[in-house]
Amino acid sequence: GIVLRRALLGWGILHSDAFPVVLACMRMPIAVTHVGVVLLGYGLLRRIFPPNTYPWLALLAALLWAADPFVIGYSRLLHTDALAGSFMSLSMLAACVFFNHDRRARWLILSGVAAGLAFLSKSPALALAPAVGLAALIADDGRWTMDDSYVKSSIVYRLSSIVYPLAVWWAIAAATAFVLWPALWVSPLQAYAQLRIGVEIEGAQPHMLGNFFLGRQDDAPGPLYYPAALALRTTPWTLLGLLLLPLAWWRDAGGLRRSLAALAGFVIVFVAAMSMFPKKFDRYMVPAFPALDVLAAVGLLGILDFRLQIADFAAQNSKLKTQNSKLKMLVAVITVASLANLAYWHPYSIDAFNQLFGGTPAGARTFTVGWGEGLEQVADWLNQQPDITSVRTVSLRITSLNPYLRDGAQAVFPKGDQLRDRTGYVVVYLPQTQAGHVDGVFGQFYGRAAPLHTVRIHGVDFAWIYRAPPQVAQPRSAGFGPDIRLLGFDQSGEPRPGQTLRFKLSWATSAPPPKDYWLFAHLIGPGGQPYAQIDLPYPTSQWAPGNFAATELPIALPPSAPAGTYTLLIGFYDQADGQRLTITSDMPDGAAPDDVNAFVLTRFELH
Repeated sequence: GIVLRRALLGWGILHSDAFPVVLACMRMPIAVTHVGVVLLGYGLLRRIFPPNTYPWLALLAALLWAADPFVIGYSRLLHTDALAGSFMSLSMLAACVFFNHDRRARWLILSGVAAGLAFLSKSPALALAPAVGLAALIADDGRWTMDDSYVKSSIVYRLSSIVYPLAVWWAIAAATAFVLWPALWVSPLQAYAQLRIGVEIEGAQPHMLGNFFLGRQDDAPGPLYYPAALALRTTPWTLLGLLLLPLAWWRDAGGLRRSLAALAGFVIVFVAAMSMFPKKFDRYMVPAFPALDVLAAVGLLGILDFRLQIADFAAQNSKLKTQNSKLKMLVAVITVASLANLAYWHPYSIDAFNQLFGGTPAGARTFTVGWGEGLEQVADWLNQQPDITSVRTVSLRITSLNPYLRDGAQAVFPKGDQLRDRTGYVVVYLPQTQAGHVDGVFGQFYGRAAPLHTVRIHGVDFAWIYRAPPQVAQPRSAGFGPDIRLLGFDQSGEPRPGQTLRFKLSWATSAPPPKDYWLFAHLIGPGGQPYAQIDLPYPTSQWAPGNFAATELPIALPPSAPAGTYTLLIGFYDQADGQRLTITSDMPDGAAPDDVNAFVLTRFELH
């Protein structure tokens, strides 16, 4: 991907080095690899399901694989799960062809090379070894029959026919890994030790950030986790096909049934192997889905008698044409449905969950969801804000957010449990909220303040953007009615007789107040006497929820004001009837001694 980007820029084909362009170039080789594997897989499926015997079956299996939104979603990531899955699927299909349909060495070589690529992609691909061994064990090449010599019917000969191809398969896979992993050229033992340590640290321990399953925090989910992932991540027709698979299973014998058993065995072995580790994510099941799609295709066409009996073709020509037409129509309907489903999930196919079980909302209640999708929408909204380049955005997903922010804008981590200087916006992302509570500084916003903007994907809120409160020199917290809250104030001017003190009040609103209110301010001096009073109309009905307002409050001190302690009281009232808004505050010095609906903004000494 790096080489491709540099070449396209050097040739003048690309004229931008913006992040979306860089990302597209990085994804291109991976996407082409997956497409190539699907095409190779289709060729192998045609050998497992010959078109003259099983018309349309190989095509439908490849289409379900190619249009699987779960597979596509993770194939778009610069990550290893889908790469391992593609190579593992290719290796299993080639092994099925070799052991059950065509014993030519080319298929064994292809399976071994694909296995080596899978091993290099991700260590769980080692589950291929027992799966391919199972395919070899259940293969029926005729050597158990008694028609030949005793040597051919012996167990020793039978085992040798299994052991030899598996030994060759292992040798090819190991050679592929050796050639493409230069560390093995220099220090194979050290490379192995590094891999072993990585497996022990990564796989044998729960994820450092925790995990989520079935609506609660669960760092090490139990054996139910992956079966739930298989069910929720299927498409409706893949699930239907798997349920119908027994119907097709007993209609055929020989190579097809053994290949299906090998693919089903691979899924079972892989799920069982991954379930042994405490670290679990639903994306770890991506390698199992191409095999599930192939099995589902057999089940879907099993609704009909999908195997053509060609022995008496001339006598059954009309019947076979009718049967073939029905199969073609069924494949066409499933294909259209699959493509429509894929279009529905695009571009967020990574969040595709089976609609029969509730779709993305059900998935978000069951598994950890959110790989950064939707943050580009967050950036688009932030980029439209006029002050975005003069403030900071606090988020835990800055590596996914910063590349989409315009020049001069910046996303940063919080400073412990505090906002950083010049924080203007706060972004909360879905994984932070799934367990029901939000930690740190983000908990001051989520569920407590109205967001300025919410990003919603397939019926689930993925990101919330909040306006950070302005930094005030004098924090003073008080609520005025149900919707208006004072955050604090900044003061300018010295308290001297004849001077004007200016207070900049900072406000927050949880919902638009129903009307405009008036702010009153009373300055009470020595002896409880009033020395200044002001009433100001405030456009409170225009204050947006989740946003903040700043207003100026000038207080003129009389030239004859005596020395002593002065108290500045404030409050809101409705000009129509004079009714004041009720004040709530947990500040012990905020209550006015003689007026429950006035708040003590500040006290100062006049000398």
